[in-house]
Amino acid sequence: MFLPIVILAGIFIIYRTFEYRNKISKADKNRWYWSKIRNSIAISLSSKIGTGAIIGVLAAMFKMSNNGVGGESIVLWILLGMLILVPITYCEVLFSRITKRKPREFISYNLNEKSGYVYSVSLVVLYTFGFVGFQLTGIQSVIKNIAKVSLDYEFTNTSSALYIVLPLIIVVSLIVITKNHELFIKTLASMIGLVIASYVLLFIVFVIKTNDFIPKYFSLIWKDFITLRRAAVGLPIGIVIGFQRIIQISETALGTSALASADGYNSPRREAAIQILSTIITIFIAVIITSYIFTYGKYNLTGVNLSVNGFERISGYFKSVKEVTGYIGELVIMFFFIISGLTTILGSFHFVNKTINIKENKRIVLYITLISLSGMLSITDFNMIFDASDLLMFIVGSLNILAMLMFTIKNIKKYIS
Repeated sequence: MFLPIVILAGIFIIYRTFEYRNKISKADKNRWYWSKIRNSIAISLSSKIGTGAIIGVLAAMFKMSNNGVGGESIVLWILLGMLILVPITYCEVLFSRITKRKPREFISYNLNEKSGYVYSVSLVVLYTFGFVGFQLTGIQSVIKNIAKVSLDYEFTNTSSALYIVLPLIIVVSLIVITKNHELFIKTLASMIGLVIASYVLLFIVFVIKTNDFIPKYFSLIWKDFITLRRAAVGLPIGIVIGFQRIIQISETALGTSALASADGYNSPRREAAIQILSTIITIFIAVIITSYIFTYGKYNLTGVNLSVNGFERISGYFKSVKEVTGYIGELVIMFFFIISGLTTILGSFHFVNKTINIKENKRIVLYITLISLSGMLSITDFNMIFDASDLLMFIVGSLNILAMLMFTIKNIKKYIS
């Protein structure tokens, strides 16, 4: 039921945006300066690029494989979904900037106050419970993999809670309680460029060493796509899973891109373009790199498969990297998982501060409570986090898109300059 709203409303929003774009926002003719775009793109990338992107893609491949196919077609479904969802990112940032309203205020303005309240609460829970759960799961996977390979030690649920999740929650809580979160976010975010560069370089090396697999990779994607389409329910399944993962990976239609650019120094159109760039980078890193590396291991190595167990899927991803690129590749992956995971966990508090209008101490208590609950469930029942995130994305995305739709119908002409 959500998809027709997204597709039809999205097409109309995009059409109206480009119809009125030159009337509501002047083109920025100034040169691009890194000092002006650094803040917006750092916050955006640090909140989006993380272990959750890899986990989400692997989970989507698993869901697709449950429908009688291999799961590789998720790449094509996501690329198709990008045609609608990526331009929506541009629209939401542009609208937020020209109206000088953050997403909650924008939704309240175009719908009503109650909708704005529901949006803000749902977004906070989605980030601090759902997306943080993804990051904690990824960090656990890294540590468990190191312990198993190097020390021949396997963590139990109890030891995972005591020696991995609890220390992480305590450290993050202390950073937030002492109100040093902005310093840590900036420090970690400053490393995002190095993280991305290292990860992309690893992928280039991986592709060079496995170049004979490239034709088979594309063949598997197409074969999988055609096979799923033939099923009676194949088309809606592919669209649903593809759209869900784009929203989860790049946070399109959730309003977080508008929040990331809220304090930007550029014109509305340039800030919107920056967020488009961030979204494309995020999707490429999450979808193309993850699917290629895992698919290679799945068809060429033993012990790499789309298991129902999320930790086993991630372990298979690690194994594929290590077998091809060695210990250096494994080190890069660990660096990527840990730095991007911590950045996203702390970055989620940034969105709590920007979205919930309550006293700071209450925001801190709410944040610590939600990440603690998410941490425990990441050990015992990750699927609950995954399903809850899909539901919350539906609520948040629906409200944001409906608000943008009403803006393009009723209010966009008010901002013609």
